[in-house]
Amino acid sequence: MYTIAVDIGGTFTDVFVADEASGRSFASKALTTPSDLQQGVMRGLESAAETAGVAMRDLLARASRFVHATTQSTNAIFSFTGARTAVLATRGFGDTLTIMRATGRVAGLSVFERHHYRATQKPRMLADERDIFEIVERIDYKGKVVTPLDEAGVRAAVRTIAQRGYRAIAVGFLFSHKNPAHERRVRDIVREEAPDLYVSLSSEVAPVIGEYERSATALFNAYVGPIIEGYLARLEGALREAGLRQKLLVVQANGGVATTAQTVPILTVESGPAAGVVGAATLAERLGCKNVIATDVGGTTFKVAVIENGRWSYAKETVLNQYQLRLPMIDVASIGAGGGSIAWVDGPRLRIGPQSASADPGPACYGQGGTEPTVTDADVVLGYLSPDNFLGGRMRLDRESAVRAIAERIAKPLFGGDVLAAAAGIRTVVDSQMADLIRKSTLERGYDPRDFVMMAYGGAGPGHAASYGADIGMKRIIIPFHATVHSAYGAALSDVRFSLTHSDPMVLPVDPASIEAIFRRMEAEGAALLADADVPERSREFRRWVEARFRRQVHTLRIPVPAKVDASTIGKIPCAFEAEYERLFGPGSALREAGVELLTFGVDAVGIVRPPDEEAAPKGELGKPSGRRPAWCPRARQMVETPVYEGPSLPPGARIAGPAIIEHPGTTIVVLAGQEAEIDRWRNTHITPCAAEQDGSHA
Repeated sequence: MYTIAVDIGGTFTDVFVADEASGRSFASKALTTPSDLQQGVMRGLESAAETAGVAMRDLLARASRFVHATTQSTNAIFSFTGARTAVLATRGFGDTLTIMRATGRVAGLSVFERHHYRATQKPRMLADERDIFEIVERIDYKGKVVTPLDEAGVRAAVRTIAQRGYRAIAVGFLFSHKNPAHERRVRDIVREEAPDLYVSLSSEVAPVIGEYERSATALFNAYVGPIIEGYLARLEGALREAGLRQKLLVVQANGGVATTAQTVPILTVESGPAAGVVGAATLAERLGCKNVIATDVGGTTFKVAVIENGRWSYAKETVLNQYQLRLPMIDVASIGAGGGSIAWVDGPRLRIGPQSASADPGPACYGQGGTEPTVTDADVVLGYLSPDNFLGGRMRLDRESAVRAIAERIAKPLFGGDVLAAAAGIRTVVDSQMADLIRKSTLERGYDPRDFVMMAYGGAGPGHAASYGADIGMKRIIIPFHATVHSAYGAALSDVRFSLTHSDPMVLPVDPASIEAIFRRMEAEGAALLADADVPERSREFRRWVEARFRRQVHTLRIPVPAKVDASTIGKIPCAFEAEYERLFGPGSALREAGVELLTFGVDAVGIVRPPDEEAAPKGELGKPSGRRPAWCPRARQMVETPVYEGPSLPPGARIAGPAIIEHPGTTIVVLAGQEAEIDRWRNTHITPCAAEQDGSHA
């Protein structure tokens, strides 16, 4: 039997296959097909089946688990190609989405963009005043009905919406998280009047405090809902026709999976990066590493997540197109810096990204019509990537096109025509941007990077990790054996997970029974969802948490809650909150006299999946170089003859001194001068500074 996972990225579609009996695993990559993502998935599966030595139909028929992470929702949001969506709002509150928060002009923007505030503006509206319909109804903050729902008004609005050609409706009524009755009745009416319309209720997708965030989340869910439902239905149908017998499982932004019937469309946003963090946490546990900085360099972005004591954190807020949403999403910071990121000249400065050449036309070296210089082009010019051995030789790169693009766009205006200096400059800038994001994700959140190891994956991560890791002083960098398809690897290992929330503000001290009752209700709902996903009771786990703050503060912190809240354990909640508060803001910063307020309660209902055993490679003779080629040495500031190794043939225990290049079928590891690499028993690569470098004697 096989575990199969597919992750669609901006440039490549990755496939990971684990043979559950032997512990062997296989990986493959195919170019993403933006016009029809399903084509890239099927091509990737065909390649994986070929690598595994079985027919694709047999591979799918023998799958015990098929997991999919997709960029379909992300693409629809950022390209504004989602479904035309109408919004139903409480009368008098129709401008909630257009007014936004005061930070709406700069939400999600970089520091550089925020400094030019006069050039900022509110985002392009997914729904403007022409798309918003106000409905007579009112529920107060306690959940009491003040004004009954005007059902006739709802029916009239739904008929108008259907006649105007809308495909989806988002419903965001005031205080619906306290009493969802009006929103649920609207859904019943829509099903009666216009059953083809997709309906998204704010009380279901984001049942939390925050009228704007709750409404915005419902809007985005409706915007991508018809797209995701249609895509998953087509993909599942194609897979079944090709031989799949199991349910298709879809990766969610919370790091878990759900069946297609249980999938909330907006939760598929950034599902690939979430799966990558799951894979990093799983691999770190196997290697005995508690604290890990997970870094992912793909074709379009660079992403960072922090894993502390084996657990990742969740984002307090998700920003999409400057809208602020409330989603249970793994906290992953990102910038537009990846292999396909375009280098450009800004006056006297060299800048990288956020624009990307994507998969079509791709970097200039792909030979598909791209003319803009990218990070990948620079890596080819500098000798790190072999034009003849890219993707294991399945794709040839055009070095001359890369040289020409860098020469015309970068070298001539900034480097006096020196192409090598320009390519090295591109690499230096992008690696510095990556290092800066790591600092922002650690130091600004109270973490010392020296207490962590770094894990680097994605197609381009292993080629740049030695540089940006050294920039922040990392003592150990781990390159997973399946780094090039690491997010697919993580998807294969992801638990079934449902994140349930309930907002009910209360200031401690309170009756413990009232808190326990909230958690018990959510756990019962989570148990029903896990049962529907065919998770046996022995594999179920419930993890409680709460968002708390000191009274009269605005921002909250998320802290764990005991498995049972009673008189003996309720005191642990404020203690845990104060400890986390002082970790972030310094000893003595807690405002104990203000009192602790609990705002949002949550339960993660988890169906634990046992990771398949992985085959440990036998020890053998130390690896020898398969060849040599000129590659850029930053220390020498020139091209030097560099040994090249075949990664899959390196046995556990092999040690390689830099400078060196280790080539895998889907990625290339660069080891710089002053570093050395060692292969562990599972064929992961560990990069550390040489002894002389650690002692400081090489200086």
